Amino acid sequence: MYKKILFVCTGNVCRSAMAEAMCKKMLKNLGLKGIKVWSRGLAGSRMLRVPDEVVQLMAEESCRLDLDIHVSAPLTVRDLSRADLVLVMEDYHKEKIVADFPAVADKVFLLKQFAGAGDGDVEDPIGMEEKDYRACKDEIKGYLQTLIIKLQEQRS
Repeated sequence: MYKKILFVCTGNVCRSAMAEAMCKKMLKNLGLKGIKVWSRGLAGSRMLRVPDEVVQLMAEESCRLDLDIHVSAPLTVRDLSRADLVLVMEDYHKEKIVADFPAVADKVFLLKQFAGAGDGDVEDPIGMEEKDYRACKDEIKGYLQTLIIKLQEQRS
Protein backbone atom coordinates (compact mmCIF):
# COMPACT_ATOMS: atom_id res chain seq x y z
CA MET A 1 0.00 0.00 0.00
CA TYR A 2 1.26 3.44 -0.91
CA LYS A 3 1.18 5.64 2.18
CA LYS A 4 4.09 7.94 1.36
CA ILE A 5 4.21 9.41 -2.15
CA LEU A 6 7.07 11.54 -3.40
CA PHE A 7 6.86 13.59 -6.63
CA VAL A 8 10.15 14.53 -8.30
CA CYS A 9 11.03 16.88 -11.14
CA THR A 10 14.06 18.96 -11.97
CA GLY A 11 13.75 22.14 -9.90
CA ASN A 12 10.72 21.42 -7.67
CA VAL A 13 9.04 24.66 -8.71
CA CYS A 14 6.61 23.58 -11.43
CA ARG A 15 5.68 19.97 -12.12
CA SER A 16 6.38 18.23 -8.83
CA ALA A 17 5.10 21.21 -6.82
CA MET A 18 1.83 21.21 -8.80
CA ALA A 19 1.52 17.43 -8.46
CA GLU A 20 1.99 17.68 -4.70
CA ALA A 21 -0.55 20.46 -4.28
CA MET A 22 -3.22 18.88 -6.48
CA CYS A 23 -2.74 15.39 -5.04
CA LYS A 24 -3.12 16.67 -1.48
CA LYS A 25 -6.32 18.46 -2.46
CA MET A 26 -7.75 15.37 -4.19
CA LEU A 27 -6.94 13.16 -1.21
CA LYS A 28 -8.55 15.63 1.18
CA ASN A 29 -11.66 16.05 -0.97
CA LEU A 30 -12.15 12.27 -1.05
CA GLY A 31 -11.43 11.84 2.66
CA LEU A 32 -8.44 9.57 1.98
CA LYS A 33 -6.42 9.95 5.16
CA GLY A 34 -3.07 8.57 6.19
CA ILE A 35 -1.30 9.27 2.89
CA LYS A 36 1.71 11.60 3.05
CA VAL A 37 2.57 13.50 -0.12
CA TRP A 38 5.57 15.74 -0.77
CA SER A 39 7.82 16.88 -3.61
CA ARG A 40 11.48 17.44 -4.37
CA GLY A 41 13.76 18.34 -7.26
CA LEU A 42 16.92 16.76 -8.59
CA ALA A 43 18.32 20.28 -8.88
CA GLY A 44 16.19 21.75 -6.11
CA SER A 45 17.58 24.85 -4.45
CA ARG A 46 16.26 27.31 -1.90
CA MET A 47 17.19 29.98 -4.45
CA LEU A 48 14.45 28.85 -6.86
CA ARG A 49 10.95 30.30 -6.68
CA VAL A 50 7.66 29.05 -8.05
CA PRO A 51 6.74 30.93 -11.25
CA ASP A 52 3.77 33.27 -11.04
CA GLU A 53 1.97 31.12 -13.63
CA VAL A 54 2.09 28.13 -11.27
CA VAL A 55 0.88 30.18 -8.32
CA GLN A 56 -2.08 31.39 -10.41
CA LEU A 57 -2.95 27.89 -11.68
CA MET A 58 -2.90 26.44 -8.19
CA ALA A 59 -5.10 29.27 -6.94
CA GLU A 60 -7.58 28.38 -9.69
CA GLU A 61 -7.49 24.79 -8.45
CA SER A 62 -8.10 26.01 -4.87
CA CYS A 63 -5.09 24.05 -3.69
CA ARG A 64 -4.21 24.59 -0.05
CA LEU A 65 -0.45 24.32 -0.48
CA ASP A 66 0.73 27.91 -0.52
CA LEU A 67 2.84 27.80 -3.65
CA ASP A 68 3.66 31.49 -3.51
CA ILE A 69 5.89 30.69 -0.53
CA HIS A 70 6.82 27.15 -1.60
CA VAL A 71 10.58 26.77 -1.55
CA SER A 72 12.30 24.36 -3.88
CA ALA A 73 13.87 21.46 -1.99
CA PRO A 74 16.57 19.10 -3.22
CA LEU A 75 15.97 15.36 -3.31
CA THR A 76 17.72 13.53 -0.47
CA VAL A 77 18.48 9.92 0.40
CA ARG A 78 16.10 10.34 3.33
CA ASP A 79 13.26 11.31 0.97
CA LEU A 80 13.86 8.22 -1.14
CA SER A 81 14.07 5.88 1.83
CA ARG A 82 10.86 7.27 3.38
CA ALA A 83 8.77 7.07 0.20
CA ASP A 84 6.71 4.02 -0.74
CA LEU A 85 6.23 5.41 -4.24
CA VAL A 86 8.40 7.88 -6.18
CA LEU A 87 6.72 9.44 -9.22
CA VAL A 88 8.99 11.34 -11.59
CA MET A 89 8.21 13.58 -14.53
CA GLU A 90 10.92 12.54 -17.01
CA ASP A 91 12.87 9.45 -18.00
CA TYR A 92 16.01 11.36 -17.07
CA HIS A 93 14.76 11.76 -13.47
CA LYS A 94 14.16 8.03 -13.17
CA GLU A 95 17.49 7.15 -14.76
CA LYS A 96 19.39 9.52 -12.45
CA ILE A 97 17.69 8.30 -9.29
CA VAL A 98 18.10 4.63 -10.15
CA ALA A 99 21.77 5.14 -11.15
CA ASP A 100 22.56 6.98 -7.92
CA PHE A 101 20.34 4.88 -5.63
CA PRO A 102 19.79 1.42 -7.16
CA ALA A 103 18.14 0.10 -4.00
CA VAL A 104 15.03 2.23 -4.68
CA ALA A 105 14.60 1.21 -8.34
CA ASP A 106 11.49 -0.87 -7.64
CA LYS A 107 9.52 2.12 -6.34
CA VAL A 108 10.45 4.76 -8.95
CA PHE A 109 8.02 5.27 -11.84
CA LEU A 110 7.29 7.83 -14.49
CA LEU A 111 4.04 9.53 -13.48
CA LYS A 112 2.65 9.11 -16.98
CA GLN A 113 3.55 5.42 -17.08
CA PHE A 114 2.19 4.74 -13.58
CA ALA A 115 -1.10 6.30 -14.69
CA GLY A 116 -1.26 3.88 -17.61
CA ALA A 117 -0.80 6.59 -20.24
CA GLY A 118 2.27 5.06 -21.85
CA ASP A 119 5.88 6.13 -21.82
CA GLY A 120 7.09 9.67 -22.09
CA ASP A 121 7.83 12.78 -20.16
CA VAL A 122 5.62 15.43 -18.64
CA GLU A 123 7.28 18.34 -20.39
CA ASP A 124 8.71 21.15 -18.27
CA PRO A 125 6.87 24.44 -18.95
CA ILE A 126 9.47 26.62 -17.21
CA GLY A 127 10.03 29.83 -19.16
CA MET A 128 7.23 29.08 -21.62
CA GLU A 129 3.86 30.72 -22.17
CA GLU A 130 0.90 30.55 -19.78
CA LYS A 131 -0.87 28.07 -22.08
CA ASP A 132 2.07 25.68 -21.68
CA TYR A 133 1.88 25.85 -17.88
CA ARG A 134 -1.88 25.22 -18.08
CA ALA A 135 -1.40 22.24 -20.41
CA CYS A 136 1.19 20.79 -18.03
CA LYS A 137 -1.13 21.28 -15.05
CA ASP A 138 -4.01 19.62 -16.87
CA GLU A 139 -1.82 16.69 -17.92
CA ILE A 140 -0.59 16.14 -14.36
CA LYS A 141 -4.11 16.45 -12.97
CA GLY A 142 -5.33 13.72 -15.33
CA TYR A 143 -2.57 11.37 -14.20
CA LEU A 144 -3.29 12.15 -10.56
CA GLN A 145 -6.93 11.16 -11.04
CA THR A 146 -5.74 7.71 -12.08
CA LEU A 147 -3.35 7.60 -9.11
CA ILE A 148 -6.22 8.42 -6.75
CA ILE A 149 -8.32 5.59 -8.22
CA LYS A 150 -5.41 3.19 -7.59
CA LEU A 151 -5.12 4.42 -4.01
CA GLN A 152 -8.86 3.94 -3.46
CA GLU A 153 -8.65 0.40 -4.87
CA GLN A 154 -5.83 -0.42 -2.44
CA ARG A 155 -8.09 0.42 0.47
CA SER A 156 -10.93 -1.79 -0.77
